[in-house]
Amino acid sequence: MDFADIGKLLVDGKNLGGLAQRIYFGLWNDVLSWPVDPATPLTLDALGTATGELVMKEGKRMFELYTTEDAAKLDINVIGEEGGKGYEYLLHIFAPGLHKKLLGFMNATKNEDLVLIAQDSAGQFYLLGCEIRSAKFQASDASGTGSTTDGRRGLGMTFAYRTHSLYTYTGSIPLTAAVPTP
Repeated sequence: MDFADIGKLLVDGKNLGGLAQRIYFGLWNDVLSWPVDPATPLTLDALGTATGELVMKEGKRMFELYTTEDAAKLDINVIGEEGGKGYEYLLHIFAPGLHKKLLGFMNATKNEDLVLIAQDSAGQFYLLGCEIRSAKFQASDASGTGSTTDGRRGLGMTFAYRTHSLYTYTGSIPLTAAVPTP
């Protein structure tokens, strides 16, 4: 591993926080193959990037979930004891409205193994899920009708994923159903 100096790393001074207004989700069991850890990374950049594509099984795809502007974030926490450290991603989102489809999503995912992809304001993507571990619905905060007419209605959701290393995801997002290979 070749270490390198780490400067400010803000391209043109850009450093907006938050996430894009769409999160991508799918069922963990619908994934055919996963990106992998970088093989013998020689640079810090390579050590921070997953290698390969997320590929869905035949007829399966990922889906898009809208989230309210400035109401989504990805927290990264260190977990584990000395000699067993890892990371936990906590993806917090707020989806406006209490419509049937959103309530159905909550019902369908509350105990399901998921894969999620979130994009930050700098354009980087983060994959929550891997070959051995899924993302899980964890909590629903700030959900409901709101208490005033100028309040907001909707569902706040938190998804958790634990991993040994932190990577950006540079592959594509499979939003069309996978077709059989000839």
